[in-house]
Formats: sequence, C-alpha cells, structure tokens
Amino acid sequence: MHLVFETASIEDALSQASQKWGVPSDDLKAEVVNEEKSFFGLFGRKLKVRIEPQKPLLLLKSRAFLSETFELMGLKMTPCLQDNEYMITLEGPDSDIIVGRHGDGLKAMEYLLNLALRPLKEEPRIRLDSGGYRERRTRSLERLAEASARKVIERGAPLRLEPMLSWERWVIHTTLKDRADVETQSVGESPDRKVVIMPKLKAADRMESGRARVRYRR
Repeated sequence: MHLVFETASIEDALSQASQKWGVPSDDLKAEVVNEEKSFFGLFGRKLKVRIEPQKPLLLLKSRAFLSETFELMGLKMTPCLQDNEYMITLEGPDSDIIVGRHGDGLKAMEYLLNLALRPLKEEPRIRLDSGGYRERRTRSLERLAEASARKVIERGAPLRLEPMLSWERWVIHTTLKDRADVETQSVGESPDRKVVIMPKLKAADRMESGRARVRYRR
C-alpha cells in the first residue's frame, strides 16, 4: 500500500499522507521517485514522492485510535506494537483498569477496535494484551477445557461454555483436539459465539444414534 504525491517537499507529502490515512507522519516513510528541476529559477522544484507505512496500516491506525481514546478517557496507557505480530500491548499505570474484571474491559476494547478499523474480514484481527493478561487467560482456558471435558464424560452430555473471542475458542479447541473421548465445535454468532464440548461417539454409536433419529422422525 502506498501513495504518490507531486509536491514541493517531502514534509508536505508526509503531511498529506498522514491526514489521509489518519496516522502520525513519524509512522510513514518517504522516497523521492522523480524530481523536476526549476526553469531558470522561475518556478520552484516539483517532487514526486512515494509514501508507505512503516508497518501494516491497520496496526498503525489501531495504535493511533487507541492513543486518542486513552487520552479522551484520561487513562495513562501507551499502545506498543510487536514485531511481526498483529498484537498491541498496552503499557502504563492504568493497565489493570483497562483489563477490567475477568478481562471484560480488554475484550470490549478489542472487539470495538476491530469493528471500527478492520474493514475487510480477510485482514488479520488486531489483538490486545495488557499486563500479561493473555498468558494468564490462556492457562486458565486450558484448565477450563480439561475440567469441562471431564464433566462431559461423567455426564455423557454436551456442555456449552461462555461466549468467547476467537483466540479464546482456539485455545479450547487446541487443548482438546487430541483427546479420543470428546470433540469441540463453535456455535453462534459473534460476540456470543461459544464452544460446545461433546462426547465423541464411536462409529457404531453414531450409526445407532442415526437410526434412533430416523425412528423418532417416523
């Protein structure tokens, strides 16, 4: 992604691109691709300048959006980009405030951020972390997955978990994917999409279950 401007200076090109994309000019890089000399000093020089974002534009716009939002909210937080990841970590003395109870504040901010700035579904989803919350949440979800699987086996019935973000559901699926006694499936629509853990039926059990459904329909 890039923009090309014909202008009198690199600074002007950076300023125009900054306004168009809604990101600080410090996040952009400029390259002069052509320069027209002045005509006997009567006219100023004209540059053709190519402007590109230094990181994926979605990340830069997200950082700018968060910085402005935190300033309006009066929160002392700095959004920091990570190398080669669509992850933004929030650093500052108000990290516990933004995480909220059970991570609800961080989840809400992440959902709204992607809803507002991620126009194309094929673009990677922006993820937020603050104070190591995601690592703690991952360990908690792994324990939840194992405990829920044991409960499903004991009861012999499916179990629906609470609504989760896509990465949280991924942790549940990944934790249980190699088990021979249960299987998982995501159901519903965001933001209420959740994981269902079910007993894994053997082939003979599936055939019998299918015949039972046929008899019931009759």
